[in-house]
Amino acid sequence: MRWFGGFSGAVAAPRTPAEGRWVWPGVQGCWLVGAWRGFEARGVVVGHRAVAVVGSCGISRAELQRLAVHGVPDDVAWRWPGSYTVVQVADDATTIWTDLGGAWPIYTTVADGGVYWASSSRALAGLTGAAPDLERLAAWLLAPSVPALLDGRSGFAGVSLVPAGHRLTLPKTGGLSIRRVWRPRPRDGSPAVRLRDELAAAVTVRLDAASAPTVDLSGGYDSTALAVLAAGAGVPVAGVTVYPVGRPSGGDLDYARAAAGHSGIVHRLMPLDSEHAPYSRLHTVPVTDEPAPSTIAYARFSGQLQWMRNAFGTDCHLTGDGGDSLLCSPPIMLADLIAAGRTWRAWAETVRWARLRRLPVTTLLRSACRTARTSRTDALRDLAAMLRTGRPLCLPDGDIRWYATEPVPPWATADARERAATVTSEVAGRITPAPAGEFAATVAAEGMADVGRSARADIQLAEFAGVALHNPFTDSRVIDAYLSVPLDARPGPADYKPILADAMADLFPADLAARTTKGDFNPDHYGGMRANLTTLRALADGRLAALGLVDPAELRRTLSMTAAGVPVAFSTVEPAIAAEVWLRAVETAPPVAWLAAQRVQGAA
Repeated sequence: MRWFGGFSGAVAAPRTPAEGRWVWPGVQGCWLVGAWRGFEARGVVVGHRAVAVVGSCGISRAELQRLAVHGVPDDVAWRWPGSYTVVQVADDATTIWTDLGGAWPIYTTVADGGVYWASSSRALAGLTGAAPDLERLAAWLLAPSVPALLDGRSGFAGVSLVPAGHRLTLPKTGGLSIRRVWRPRPRDGSPAVRLRDELAAAVTVRLDAASAPTVDLSGGYDSTALAVLAAGAGVPVAGVTVYPVGRPSGGDLDYARAAAGHSGIVHRLMPLDSEHAPYSRLHTVPVTDEPAPSTIAYARFSGQLQWMRNAFGTDCHLTGDGGDSLLCSPPIMLADLIAAGRTWRAWAETVRWARLRRLPVTTLLRSACRTARTSRTDALRDLAAMLRTGRPLCLPDGDIRWYATEPVPPWATADARERAATVTSEVAGRITPAPAGEFAATVAAEGMADVGRSARADIQLAEFAGVALHNPFTDSRVIDAYLSVPLDARPGPADYKPILADAMADLFPADLAARTTKGDFNPDHYGGMRANLTTLRALADGRLAALGLVDPAELRRTLSMTAAGVPVAFSTVEPAIAAEVWLRAVETAPPVAWLAAQRVQGAA
């Protein structure tokens, strides 16, 4: 497992990770663990200041040198293309700037008279022997679509998360401070031009260090944008499309074939059969910092990675993960328009959203008006009450609100509901208000931080397969570029990624540019669940049940109903299965090893 970290205190680190090495020879303050290539971790020391940039970053050696000479500014995380963290070690403190998309999450824990920090929560859990955080687990199980509930928490008790877009300061005298240094700020200019420029730069910074790049080519907007931009960079790129065996045409595959006609893309097809079905091979999922988004689809995910590595020797694989969360305006934008006094546009966008979703306009407009007057604190308190009682809020279908959640699943125990409600109440007491006109940008920023952080677990899964996985839509400059679109220029929730379509107008095939929907993978999930139902029912009597968070009989019943096609949202089933698989992996994997002080080697 690759990770980096350090220690800050009055003395040198009492313990250091096994097989670690210092970023700066002769300077203690930041170590690397695992296999890192030179461009992924660069450091320089000037006088009493050492600066490192870890991750994919377009910074030059001269620019890095200037940071060490003059100090690191607070906008450093979005100054250059890529996905990276910046670390500064000086005589008085260690300072770390987190990226905007949470793609390099930073965690802290207090031990040995100081503060340890790391890009892996599991690494810090190995240091302290921390068990999984049951409160966070309960909140994620019962409200997986509310990232605000995970604020400041990791998957392990006593290991804290530094929020995305923040500066962490660790004085040598002890303690820590966290300050927000980024928020979405409206900017003038063409959003499409800005988005294309930043996506192209994000792709290029990866390709500059790759010899055999590949990219998902699913037939959707996001992956196609990355594929055609990669092809335009002058490096041959393999566009990989997976499809069900026996169905070599139709649907997403036709869109992917049209996109693959772009010069510079070599189209590669991977047929999926029963061994790649969702819910298969769950016992083989490796350990990660938190439940990985690809847990349910691990058979397909790992199969594709191994196939690409063996067939093409891929050393850089790009995916469009994060594109939906960034480029699709959340429905709360309707309340945002009302709160900001954009009454006529609020009416027009509500009508369009109602038509698309086949819902009554007056009901949506009434709920949008109510939410425009509701604070995030009050919305979270209402959510806490719902979680505690298990009874859904008495709201109509299509209601516009801060936090849209599914009903509390019947398998959730009273203890799970109470833990989730407690977390929600705590967050309600400290959450930052969102001003009128910034509702949509605030929700999108929190969503992107959640996508980037959880995608780190998928990147860890890919590392086990020997593939470097990258998600350019979670890059800081890409996020900053899109979320800087002013409210008046932001597309409505009924629009399907028009800014990306405009940005790629000369590169997208005509049929793809006219697309307004995504492929439906629910039939594959139903089929996979039916094929693996016996195994899934056995998982119900597992670690979650032993921890008192799940009623195994109710979970088995829910699984059987879902597999039979009874309308039960996958969002109430998949988190329970993914969490159970993760807990088993954490329990069986050896903890991250730590050694006595002064064992870290010099930089390689």
